[in-house]
Amino acid sequence: MAAILFHDGCNLCLSIAAAFESLDVTIDIVNLGLDNRRAAEAAALGVTRLPSLVVNGKVLKIEDHSPIEHVLAVTQ
Repeated sequence: MAAILFHDGCNLCLSIAAAFESLDVTIDIVNLGLDNRRAAEAAALGVTRLPSLVVNGKVLKIEDHSPIEHVLAVTQ
């Protein structure tokens, strides 16, 4: 998968995810608020704030509003 959107499930993030879903692109949308099993993967890719889009290994912050630590803390 070349693009992954990591988000925490807030209303802002859900609207961003819906916008990406409406496009004719291949994207893996990961709601860490519902399932944080991929939070460590996001952190390993360099995601520090949510929502973030990872494209070909490059992290693009989108509407930077939430630290990834709040979803990582739940997995530990």
